Amino acid sequence: MNQFIPISGLLSFTLVSLLYIYFGVPDKGVAFNEDANTSGTLQAMQFWNDARKNSNNRFPDQGLLDEYYKVKLRKTTDNNSSIDANWTAIGPKNIGGRTISIAVNPQNLNTIYAGSASGGLWRSYSAGEGENAWEYVRTGFPVHGVSSITFAGDDSSEIYIGTGEVYNLYNTRGGVSVRETRGSYGIGILKSTDGGNTWSKSLDWSYEQGRCVWAVKVNPLNRKTVWAGTTNGTYKSTNAGSTWNRVHDTLMVTDLIVNPVDTNTVLVACGNLFSTGKGIYKTIDGGNSWRHITNGLPSDYKGKALFAQYKSDPRIIYLSLGNGYWAGAGTKLLRSVDGGETWQTMAATDFSDYRGDYASYQGWFSHFVVVNQQDPNMILAAGVDVFKSRDGGNTLQQKSYWYNWYFGRTAAGGPEGPLNYSHADHHAYAVSPDNPNVVYLATDGGIFRTTDFGETFEGLNGGYQTTQFYNGFSTSFTDSSFSIGGMQDNATAVYDGSEEWVRVIAADGGWTGINMLNNHISYGSWQELKIVKLTRASRGVYLESYIAPPASGTVGFIGPFVVSTSDPQIIYAGRGIVFKSTNSGTNWTATNNSVAITNNPPVSMAMSYTNPNVVFVGTAPVNYTSEIFRTVDGGSTWMEIKGELPHSYPMDIEVDPDNDDNVFVVFSGFGISHAYRSTNKGDDWINIGNGLPDVPATSVTVDPAKPYYVYVGTDLGVFFSPDTGHSWVDMNGDLPDACMVTDLSVSRSNRKLRIATHGSGVFETDMIDEYIVGVEEPALPETFHLSQNYPNPFNPTTAIEYNISNAAMDANYVSSRKVVLKVYDLLGHEIRTLVDAEQYPGTHKVLFNASGLASGVYYYRLSIGGESATRKLTLIK
Repeated sequence: MNQFIPISGLLSFTLVSLLYIYFGVPDKGVAFNEDANTSGTLQAMQFWNDARKNSNNRFPDQGLLDEYYKVKLRKTTDNNSSIDANWTAIGPKNIGGRTISIAVNPQNLNTIYAGSASGGLWRSYSAGEGENAWEYVRTGFPVHGVSSITFAGDDSSEIYIGTGEVYNLYNTRGGVSVRETRGSYGIGILKSTDGGNTWSKSLDWSYEQGRCVWAVKVNPLNRKTVWAGTTNGTYKSTNAGSTWNRVHDTLMVTDLIVNPVDTNTVLVACGNLFSTGKGIYKTIDGGNSWRHITNGLPSDYKGKALFAQYKSDPRIIYLSLGNGYWAGAGTKLLRSVDGGETWQTMAATDFSDYRGDYASYQGWFSHFVVVNQQDPNMILAAGVDVFKSRDGGNTLQQKSYWYNWYFGRTAAGGPEGPLNYSHADHHAYAVSPDNPNVVYLATDGGIFRTTDFGETFEGLNGGYQTTQFYNGFSTSFTDSSFSIGGMQDNATAVYDGSEEWVRVIAADGGWTGINMLNNHISYGSWQELKIVKLTRASRGVYLESYIAPPASGTVGFIGPFVVSTSDPQIIYAGRGIVFKSTNSGTNWTATNNSVAITNNPPVSMAMSYTNPNVVFVGTAPVNYTSEIFRTVDGGSTWMEIKGELPHSYPMDIEVDPDNDDNVFVVFSGFGISHAYRSTNKGDDWINIGNGLPDVPATSVTVDPAKPYYVYVGTDLGVFFSPDTGHSWVDMNGDLPDACMVTDLSVSRSNRKLRIATHGSGVFETDMIDEYIVGVEEPALPETFHLSQNYPNPFNPTTAIEYNISNAAMDANYVSSRKVVLKVYDLLGHEIRTLVDAEQYPGTHKVLFNASGLASGVYYYRLSIGGESATRKLTLIK
């Protein structure tokens, strides 16, 4: 392990940056007009939600699943609609991403399921131990956030998962400018009856993607009875999830517990961020009637609230109550000894100041309480950090310290910090059924575990590729093993050819950049455009220099900056006032004569590859409609060039590497076209979104070797155009279901396309060398006919037959004609030339021996003159 602590006099910066993210002290000019000391996570989620609103300025009820099905249908009915690209996961395999649910198989304690915030469902058969402990679980549905996981107690092959991540619904939070707060889409509840191999819909919210299921609980005495706590109330099924009825309509159910002795008794916790009806509700008749419990609960109850019940005496219940999104909001730990009828605030949190406030500014987001099932007075209270009490919550002792994480390279599955380190922001827990001292923790940094009930901690993230990257991911032009990107709550990470990435800087990682003439110099950032220059001292070791531009002008939570590829001394940084440096960030000058070009926060930037005076900036429609600006004189003047483009977030801009007249922009949101092109630097725009799914598009890039090849990243993966956007092809191949792509970058030296995702880490695949269109019946049958190979599928030899007619000869009747027959893989790479010769009219047969090739689908193409035809063939070994 190469542990690295930032040096070069940057200790004060590192501490300030870490304090910012966790104590929420925002820079002046914050785009979201929040109260001082607000949660940075809250701003990030507001941005995620706001960027995905439709033309009515609302997060739509439907869209994602419809488009997912359309893409799948096209794939099965149109051979030309998809490319089965082979994607390789390249990590990080040593840094876990934000995780919001976890469960242990009660009949096999080594089998653990984890629900990532936006990377779907994961499973470990080794209790999370090892460098490749985790595998992605396909559900067959576009599942991003898995908010709850539960087993039917006496049959662990029966599993329910709740989906979505929503902390606020229907504008319930007053006084804050950006309304809803959500982190991913939901589709209801899915169920498996074969141990997670296949899944089906249970509570079907396919067309209500703004909802979330926070708790699913199975009756311990009758597994046909299942309860669900959701953003839209409390639901109950009496037929093992086949049908559901809403039995309580108070919104924002954050947790529920079923009394293990009297299963007609159920408690639900409702409310978050000031939602209507917030409070604790109880039924003793299986949901037919409910009472609002108030005795002993704080009058300023704001939610979120979560329970912990002592099963040997279910009258003993703890309640973790988070009160808001600012430091010192006043998290409360409460206890009931009469089944939830009355509550007492425990002494450790019975203060008006920060003492005992273990959730602090994340009270709306991440915290819980765990009771040791051998001792009802032994509890863990977790939020930003983990605290322990041996006296029922009268005193709390801090046990984990988030800031002790290791920088540099940590081994996959190895220590990520000392024994008192568990990553910040604890969302959920699971207790081992046979040992109450073993508790698994779901955090913003993946999975952690304590085996001694909070005395020590260890990370279990080997192979758990779930990090949430932001836009601004960078890849070297000359070194195929060098990329850098910023992640939600996991700092910035450098890929240097190893799946064990190197963690640098701090806080939430943002945009990055590389000096394309010197790979030893790169750049990262943290929230609100705090830029850091990185100098590679040796492999895996980087020196850091803080070079942020002045804090003037509106800035987003994640602000963009770009480094010139032709003159890397030049950097532009995107605030309301765009700043420029001509000496690698040592000094900055305000462009546009120090006058702000916008009151919106910039969200995207791009620069000409050949002329650093040409720069484009896209802004988020926070204060008014979105904009796109251009300068052609190095920032002396800026021109607004959006024209008739959509009123939505311009998430990414790309300039043709060979011709900066050609510019591409993609838009988030629903109900619009998502991709546009200009051939005159943005003076006019051409809609090229026809054929892309109507879901948020977040990134675009152009093949530098073939600029008519365009790639677009969306909330449903990657799409490719072979003709500058006139048509689009799905190239998701074996990517995770509904992969949320946040950025695309090209590794020029080995022609790889890399995608940074929001929840699934980073993948790469070969760029398309030659796009081959498969057809069932070749064109031009009057000149030649290409038959289907036989046998097909085959192993390892098959025959390809074709017929050349006299009509294939030219007007002067040349007795023979040049014939070429080649085999390609799915990405258009040439595999074999079978024929390259003059041939006469008539029937010809060629044997193709595929020994040495991997099983899979290939194409063979026959060309005579300027005419060609193509068919598929399948090799199965």
